[in-house]
Amino acid sequence: MLSTLRLKPPTLQFAPEWAAVLAVVLVDIVWASAIHFHLIVGPHDFLQIGSALAIAAAVMSFSLKRMGLIAEYFALTASATGAFAVLSYLALASSGPLHDDALLAADRALGFDWQAGYAFLKAHGLIATILKFAYNSMLYQGLYFGVLLALMDDRRRLRQMFWLVLVAGIITSIGVLLWPALGPFKVFQAGPPDSFLPEMERVRAGGHAFELGKLNGVVSFPSFHTTMALAYIWGFRRTGPIAWLIGGVNLAMFCAIPWYGGHYLIDMIGGGVVFAVSLLIIKRLPSLKLQARPLAVELAA
Repeated sequence: MLSTLRLKPPTLQFAPEWAAVLAVVLVDIVWASAIHFHLIVGPHDFLQIGSALAIAAAVMSFSLKRMGLIAEYFALTASATGAFAVLSYLALASSGPLHDDALLAADRALGFDWQAGYAFLKAHGLIATILKFAYNSMLYQGLYFGVLLALMDDRRRLRQMFWLVLVAGIITSIGVLLWPALGPFKVFQAGPPDSFLPEMERVRAGGHAFELGKLNGVVSFPSFHTTMALAYIWGFRRTGPIAWLIGGVNLAMFCAIPWYGGHYLIDMIGGGVVFAVSLLIIKRLPSLKLQARPLAVELAA
């Protein structure tokens, strides 16, 4: 078996995507310097990414393409996640007056009662547990997506998902900058004890020293969780029963986002708009119009 493996120099499978992440990192550096935002970075922050890239290079050297795709895509998405987490902090730190009053007024105009939903979940533990599981499934969906599509050798769809999330991340960061809010957790003085509200308040108060490995969610409007739930429903399309399962989990996630993500309903509507606009943009990127390999046999297997 080993004799059939051919050593060859490893090459990046997602070179344009790595360039895009680097561009976001450069924006982060320039922006952070301009507002005196201090980011604490240690060697451990690069351990996962470095290990994944090393594994990708090793398996690619032995022509194990699919395993290389998994490792490189994991490193790519982890890098992008860190870069956009920093970008969201910079956007919130640079933002103006809060817009909670306007967002809450929009919810009330839509007939949405956040407090009533919160009271219902507190009174129904089983439903609350299911919704919390669905809300926390985002990371696992991302990992599974990378593994599944890489095993299917569908680099086209992996690239589409990356660019969809990248464009959505940029639009979301603009939303944080222009329409900052602390969300219902602050307005109603409710929510889980481990919520990200204290972190958002520290950013708003001018605390500009943060550890890269401990960055938390600081996005209220638009809801990035909503955008990602829609993105994975779209990304897992044409995968048979898997698509139905992912769709069901994300439908449950929609019901969880206001109370586990500390969002207004209007935040979720904004997240839906971000997804639609991002999808329209990436569908017009000529670099993504690649020839996809037939997947029927691999998917059946």
